[in-house]
Amino acid sequence: MSLERGWRDFPFKNVSLSLDNFGISLKIVQLSDLHITPDIDAAHLDAMVEKINQINPDLVLFSGDIIQSGAYKVQKQLESFQGLKAKSYYVTGNHDIVYGAKNLQSVMQKSGVELLDNRVVHLDMQGAKLQLVGLSDRYSFMRGVKRETKELFTSLQPELPTILLAHQPKDVRLIGESRVDLQLSGHTHGGQIYPFSLLVKLAQPYFSGLYRHNKTTLYVSNGIGYWGVQIRYKAPREITVLTIN
Repeated sequence: MSLERGWRDFPFKNVSLSLDNFGISLKIVQLSDLHITPDIDAAHLDAMVEKINQINPDLVLFSGDIIQSGAYKVQKQLESFQGLKAKSYYVTGNHDIVYGAKNLQSVMQKSGVELLDNRVVHLDMQGAKLQLVGLSDRYSFMRGVKRETKELFTSLQPELPTILLAHQPKDVRLIGESRVDLQLSGHTHGGQIYPFSLLVKLAQPYFSGLYRHNKTTLYVSNGIGYWGVQIRYKAPREITVLTIN
């Protein structure tokens, strides 16, 4: 169906990726652009978490714009993520910056979801090392957060398979010559409503789905939530399930 309203279902989308020299088989659930408000029933998010657990992913990665309200106003909803069984990380999106990234971090941390903004973590996955790097949103400077992108990317270990979590797809241009096998992003909503989506494409050339930028595979999720009017048209919501190799 081309027209969607509200949070009526769990629109899982399966994406299979083959990444050269990645060397690890992974299943990742990507949650993007939830734009959680007090109107969203926490029970629905509880049910979504249970569905995710049934998939048994290795990681759950939130690619920004989690909230569309102050974090404490949607604390009950955010606490649903306590139920996630997989390791979980998030980066901030532009809306998270506007509504309060510090309070969001406080609530998400209590829910077991770790902030990855401008950090690198090394994970043991199936006996191998995975390098996971995150970027805060490009507008985080408005809240005094400086992105030392050059230092961040040059600190990466080139022998390790690497995933970048960044809200805005165009941040793929910051990678330079560093090794990033896969970037996961959102932000665009796939345009949310056609034909306004054509204008979004002008600002966001990496718009929806799979792309290749130099040596990096980029996946842009349409996300699951809404901004502004609670309607999507020809821009289907998605909870992305990525199976690598």
